[in-house]
Amino acid sequence: MTACGHARHLAPRHLWATAALCCAFACQAQNEDSRLKAAYIFNIAQFTTWPQAAAARPLAVCASPAHSLWAGLRELEGKSAAGRAWNVIDGGQGRDCDIVVYSAAVAPNVAPPAVPGTLFVVDGARPNRWQGTVTLVEEDAHLRFDIDTREAARAGLKFSSRLLQLARNVL
Repeated sequence: MTACGHARHLAPRHLWATAALCCAFACQAQNEDSRLKAAYIFNIAQFTTWPQAAAARPLAVCASPAHSLWAGLRELEGKSAAGRAWNVIDGGQGRDCDIVVYSAAVAPNVAPPAVPGTLFVVDGARPNRWQGTVTLVEEDAHLRFDIDTREAARAGLKFSSRLLQLARNVL
């Protein structure tokens, strides 16, 4: 086999290795993004005052297993948030949820009926549409969040002044 023939034979393997490496980096970046956003939601829960009736049970965090944040949310399973055990469940099963996490693509276009004690988080900005009680926003390569205190009040939730100071926008 000539040197050129050998190079042609190796080129496809080299391309596959490069493609696999790129996919590995993309998956790792997605996992890091999932972890970071899940940590934001966890910390927001820490600085949220929940109705007294909910304080005695685990904090039910509802999301779809297909959501990109599912793995990051599940990594926090059992940790204490606002004095309650973090419990991630499939939101499509009609259970009572304390936190509902939507991706921007599947979030309702208008505010759902107020559910006492439920914090709605939308992952991604959606101009001219309902944004959720908390909206996670990627801006200038940084993760930020917006808070809608009116939505929180409808659900009987209150946020600490420290959390409100960290928000990008407070409505």
